[in-house]
This record gives sequence, C-alpha cells and structure tokens, in this order.
Amino acid sequence: MNTYKKPLPKMKNVNRHDGLVSDDPYRDLRFNLLHSCSWVNNSMRQYLQPHGITPKQYSILRILNERIPESLSIQEIRDMLADKMSDASRLVDRLEKKRLIDKFPSDQDRRSNRARITAAGQRLLGEINRDRKLLDGQISERLSDGEIEHLNNLLDRLK
Repeated sequence: MNTYKKPLPKMKNVNRHDGLVSDDPYRDLRFNLLHSCSWVNNSMRQYLQPHGITPKQYSILRILNERIPESLSIQEIRDMLADKMSDASRLVDRLEKKRLIDKFPSDQDRRSNRARITAAGQRLLGEINRDRKLLDGQISERLSDGEIEHLNNLLDRLK
C-alpha cells in the first residue's frame, strides 16, 4: 500500500482589497492583521467619539476599573496597554482634566504618580458598555461566535 501523497500545489492568495496576487502567506497575514487592526481602531474611535474619549483613554479607564479600589502607577498602566510606546502620562493627564481619573503622588516614591478611576469614570464606562452591542455588531455581522472564539485563540498565540 502506497501512502505517498503528492504535495498540493501552492495556492496563490488574492487579497480582496488591493487585488494583488500573493504566494507569501506571512506577508498576507501581516497585511490582513494591519488592515483589520486599523478597521477595529477606526470603529472604536467613531464609537467613542460621542463620549469624548479616545480608544487609548478607554483602555486606561478599563484597566483602572478592573483594579478598583486600588491605584496603579503610570508605568504599570503603560505596561498593560497594547501599545507600549504610547505616552501614558499624557493620556492620564487628559483623563484627569476630564475628571475621569484621580492622579496623585505615590506614597513609596514621590517622583512617581499613581492613578485611580473616579465615579465619573465608572459612570462613563457604564454608558459605553451599555451601547457596546452596536460596536460588537460590526464584528458579529462578519464572523460567527465560533469564528470569533477561534480567532481570539489564534491571536492570543501571536502575543
């Protein structure tokens, strides 16, 4: 019995957005991830605009909300953000001006500041989360629940 299988011919991928034919699945993956990330970021930006915050500010509010009643240093916040190059200090300052977080000197190191979400910040997160189905609907129109779970698992492996 011959178990030899002839290799399948290499398939060329046609990117639906730019029409280019590619035989490099890694380049296609990078292209698709970058464009998908951009699409998600733009959707988030539009969704958050009426609430007066940016996606990065929203991430900081979520991080601080998950740590209630504790506070976090600016460095700890930066480490938890997806974009490690973001200027967390500037973002925290803007959220403080909006009275969505409190910023105060650290007891252990007066050169370091800490931040904690305020009641107003918690209320804003509640408003944002109540309407989140609109944002989630943009994804669920394109992917099933099973596909979303599978994609999350794959993306977790890339981190």
